[in-house]
This record gives sequence, structure tokens and C-alpha cells, in this order.
Amino acid sequence: MDGKRFVPRTLVLVCLLTSADTSQVAAANMRSFIEAVRRKAAVVYVGSVKEVQQLTRTKFDIKARAVVNVLGVVRSPGTKPREATLEYSSYDEKTPMLEGGPQYQLWPGVKVVIFANSFASTIPPGYLLQGSREELLQRVVALRDALSQMSPDQLKVHEINEEDRRIQLELYEKLCAYLRTSK
Repeated sequence: MDGKRFVPRTLVLVCLLTSADTSQVAAANMRSFIEAVRRKAAVVYVGSVKEVQQLTRTKFDIKARAVVNVLGVVRSPGTKPREATLEYSSYDEKTPMLEGGPQYQLWPGVKVVIFANSFASTIPPGYLLQGSREELLQRVVALRDALSQMSPDQLKVHEINEEDRRIQLELYEKLCAYLRTSK
């Protein structure tokens, strides 16, 4: 292929790719940050990562599984198990972080607050916080305060209503109480 044909075709391809509607891609990634995702989580628990296993690695992503010692349960349809597992997307120095996430770097000993469908989740958690007990408490307080100050329009953006807000505020209060008293 000669250079005169290559440049116009390349420009057309670049224009097509950049003009594609990316709102759906951004929306899919941003969805994990709306309150409805945390509200719909059937299971919410605090734990300590016991073990991390790498399942698969691609050029763009690492699929990993963490075994978590369950320290406290704030929402659950059943009893508290001793351990939970969750699969998630990760990154490292060879596999860079994807824009828009959610990706996590978990390691043994890190504390987590997990909003998930079950204690044995093979799909990524709806929302995950990680850090020290103090950091987790600060983040939960920030979520609680942000939710309590949301206007009716903001509640719509977060796909919840006043009843959902009340339920979530109670959940955040339970999480705060647990994190304040745990070691």
C-alpha cells in the first residue's frame, strides 16, 4: 500500500473511532459509584484479606480471587460465614490500571468493606473499600454524609428514593459503629 492511500484511510479510521459514542462505556464504569449499587447489595460485610490468588492475566487485566476472613456482617440474608471469596479485576506494574475501573489491589492483611451479591461472589463486588480501620471509617462517614446531604435530584441520579436513603443511612451507621469498636 502506498503512502498516499494510507494517510487518508488512517484519518478516516481515527475519525470514526473518536466519534463513536463513549457515553455507554463511561456510564458502565461509573455505575459502581452510584448509591443504588450499594443499596442493592444483598451482603455487606467487613473483613480482612487472608489470601489472594491470581486467576488469569491478559495484556489489559488481571483476574484475581481473594479469600476474606469475615469480621462483621452488616447486611445478609443468612448467617455469618467465617470466610468469603470474591473475584475481582486487578492491575500491577506489568498490567496498567484501566481507566474507569473498578480495579483493586488487595493483599493479605488489608481490611475491606464489601458490598456484594453473596459471600461467594464470582462477579466483581458492587463496591469495595480497602485500607486500615481508620481509613475505612473515614470513607464510610464520607459516604453517609454525602448521602444525607443529597438533594431530590441527586437521589434520582443515584437511582434511589427517600426510603432507600433511610435504609442506607442506617446501614452506614451500623458500619460506623462496627468500625469504631473493632480492632
